[in-house]
Amino acid sequence: SIRHGIEGVGRRCLTGTNERYKMKGRVGKRTRPQGMLKVMSSPVVMCSLAILLVWVSVSYYFVSYRVPRHEEQGSLPAHEPTRPHPRKSVLDARRPIRVDEMRRAAEALVERVVGRKAAQAFQIEVFIKSNEDDADSFEVHDLVTVDGGPQRILLRGTTAVSVASALNWYLRYHCSVDTSWMSKFPLVLPRQLPRVGRSIVKQSLVKWGYYENVCTFSYTQAWWDWERWEREIDWMAMSGINLPLSLTGQEYISQRVFRRLGLTDEQMASYFTGPAFLAWNRMINIKAWGGGLTQSWIDQQRDLQLKILARERELGMLPVLPAFAGGVPEGMKSLFPEAKFTRHGNWGGFAEQHCCVMMVDPTDPLFLKIGKMFVEEVRAVYGSNHIYSCDTFNENRPRSEHGSVGLDFLSHSSRAVFESMRAADPDAVWLMQGWLFMNDARFWQKRELDAYLSGVPEDRMIILDLFTDVFPVWKRRDLQRPTPIEKRRWVWNMLHSFGGNSGMYGRLQVISKDPVVAKKESQTMVGVGITTEGIEQNPVVYEMMAEMRWREQEVDVMSWVEKWADRRLGPEASRERKALGEEAWRELASTVYSCPGTQMGQVKSMVESRPRLDLASGWIPNSDFMPIKRHYPEEALVRAWLKLLRATRGGADGYTCSSSASFDIADVTRQVLSDLFARLFQPLSSFCQTRLAGSAAVRSSARGAISTEEEAEERMQTLLGIISDMDKMVGTQPRMLLGKWIEDARAWGKSKEEEEVLEFNARNLVTLWGPRGEIADYASKQWQGLLSDYYMSRWKLFFEHLQQAIRGTRIFSQQRFQQELLVFEQQWQTRTSSSFPSSPEGNAVELAWQLHDKYIKLIQGTLGQGTEDLLPQGPVVHAPGADILAADSPRGEREARDGEALLLDAAQGAAEDSASSSSSSSSRRRRKSREGVASGSLRDQLEGRQ
Repeated sequence: SIRHGIEGVGRRCLTGTNERYKMKGRVGKRTRPQGMLKVMSSPVVMCSLAILLVWVSVSYYFVSYRVPRHEEQGSLPAHEPTRPHPRKSVLDARRPIRVDEMRRAAEALVERVVGRKAAQAFQIEVFIKSNEDDADSFEVHDLVTVDGGPQRILLRGTTAVSVASALNWYLRYHCSVDTSWMSKFPLVLPRQLPRVGRSIVKQSLVKWGYYENVCTFSYTQAWWDWERWEREIDWMAMSGINLPLSLTGQEYISQRVFRRLGLTDEQMASYFTGPAFLAWNRMINIKAWGGGLTQSWIDQQRDLQLKILARERELGMLPVLPAFAGGVPEGMKSLFPEAKFTRHGNWGGFAEQHCCVMMVDPTDPLFLKIGKMFVEEVRAVYGSNHIYSCDTFNENRPRSEHGSVGLDFLSHSSRAVFESMRAADPDAVWLMQGWLFMNDARFWQKRELDAYLSGVPEDRMIILDLFTDVFPVWKRRDLQRPTPIEKRRWVWNMLHSFGGNSGMYGRLQVISKDPVVAKKESQTMVGVGITTEGIEQNPVVYEMMAEMRWREQEVDVMSWVEKWADRRLGPEASRERKALGEEAWRELASTVYSCPGTQMGQVKSMVESRPRLDLASGWIPNSDFMPIKRHYPEEALVRAWLKLLRATRGGADGYTCSSSASFDIADVTRQVLSDLFARLFQPLSSFCQTRLAGSAAVRSSARGAISTEEEAEERMQTLLGIISDMDKMVGTQPRMLLGKWIEDARAWGKSKEEEEVLEFNARNLVTLWGPRGEIADYASKQWQGLLSDYYMSRWKLFFEHLQQAIRGTRIFSQQRFQQELLVFEQQWQTRTSSSFPSSPEGNAVELAWQLHDKYIKLIQGTLGQGTEDLLPQGPVVHAPGADILAADSPRGEREARDGEALLLDAAQGAAEDSASSSSSSSSRRRRKSREGVASGSLRDQLEGRQ
């Protein structure tokens, strides 16, 4: 057959026609071929070609179809490689992804990131690791060009994620191009790509790069469409993420399971929360708050999840899918009256209809039945890579049917969760958030930890040390090493942000070295990750953390931030501009982004806090997580701000500020104004508390003190003006817009009624967070629209109460004010007729300079001594006539003169504050206890102190 086929092909090639073959003898009769055909048809050649065809076929199978299994021997369960069906989608996780598929996926990613034309300069190769247990690696090489042709770059990696990381490394460290959330794809590259020179070869520190927190799916990603998810997945791949949490569309699975068990849609409606609050419904914290879900939403989320999973898998990622945690609707009890059910405690102080979610007792056979059905449905709809996420006791202590909790109950609980996974997927691995071991460390002592973790085989569990950057659970000081967590495989994580707040904060000095040190110290550490509750803020922290998967040595922070500063300004920035940017970022890195001690999260602005006179003392609800007191010297922030302003201002060199630098200007300016608000509020608080205490005369010997009602009212107007200017500043950034958040939410609605419910969800999550402010301002954002329409309105109401009180026309009552405030806050949730800009407006750099001119003297005055150097002299680089200006503000003369002694006044007023507030200190302690804010006990426990 081979011989006759080659004869036919050969004749067609030689004659160039499809007509009847021309042979010696009569037409149609086979004769011996002549010339080339004679050689090709010889028996020796035929046998050689046959052997060659067999060899090529076998090689193609082993090279193109075989991909490194994602599981590690002795850790993740191995699965038998099966030959894939070429027509099956990459969504089918039951087959390995082929190397050629990952190569095409990597090529498509490069094209999305740099554009079709620029992508032609990159050659992609995906290669097989020599050992399945080896870490991932990537390489970047120069390709030899012929006759002075354009520079070409070779990107090689063990997966498409590795190739994407190689691209990211080259863009960062050779092209000086920023690739963070703030950059715009496709990126603008230098016209002539730089040579690599010495080839880059990187091996990953650990096997896994983990990403996401259950809360992120609500605080940031609640309204994302496929376009935004596609952009994020590309960022994930370029950041080395290969183990992403993938919970979108989970309610579609829950609905299918509940229907199979006999529950009606009406019974399920009293269980599911609104879309913005699904994270806490999945973790069995709340139910039914936010209007429930429509079938349209459930189906659309399923379709979105299918796209997400297909993209993640074709890039070589292993999506972590949900498993059954135990929460069920109330109707389950009537369907299974003999089963045992428990209830979680009151989470967040919600009313009964929204709290105390019913849960199947893990020791009851019904748990195993439902859990198995759940994983079966997950595999049927979404496929599976055998790793499942489940949080049964998130911020809730375990409870048995009778209320008591013994060690046997704990081991049975974890065993039930895992066995329900394994019953549907024999290769199942449980990926557990370890937050409960930190959040309730007093309960989770060694005996409880050993009992709970003993229910799962060691090679079938991975623990996310969720808050390693501040409180590493894997080596808790109150536990003997090796700790129960350390005996299992675990992942080093940076949490960083609670609720996705806007404040500037970071621990670069920790994340730049601790993952490397921990890996050397603990052989069970298998990954590094990012477990933040909200993203799109403080990008410098996330970019360094993501890079740590490819760092086998500790990182020099100052050297790293200098390169970061250059990338933020863009490759077109002059050397002088970059020098200013580097100085600014060194200042920020050594102060704002090197938080000392154990501060848990970002600085919460007074602006976004519910107004109180005792805000000046630094206490607010959730202050352990997000304190008002700044952890950095504020003059350092101002110095960095001024240098960034000079580095980005337009000039004769034709420099245009990049989108990343624009974000930095807006963000730092916002923080400078937020800090100024706090410094100006402090003496106002002292004056009002003294006046309200009954003192007719206020001491005014200290410079900067407010001594009259007129001065107090003038200060109030200044504070409101700062909020208004902050609103304008953040309005220049696409990711700081309330209007965009609401617009994205309404886009999922299929009717006007559904759109209004979705907008209510969007508004409530970032403000009241509950019907009566149960978790108010936890997820606050300094966004345009929120600042001018919500926070400013609250401060106006507060100042009205204060003005009436200091004039003697009304007795001030914080309780009465809070009652009126709650009425406003609740009404604001349903103002769906009001609209906010959904697109950025204005130029961040130009506006920042205007605000500089308006506030610089006031800023300098309020910072007291040692601020003479805050106004650097000399022109902006290449910008004639662009000296730093300091125009007087309408109230600038007196405010600046008085402001020089505000800190002194605040110190003198502290004694008065303590006396006037002593009566309220005990009530604050009671509030702390009710709201679970026990900072001392928590820190003492985790730091091993008695």
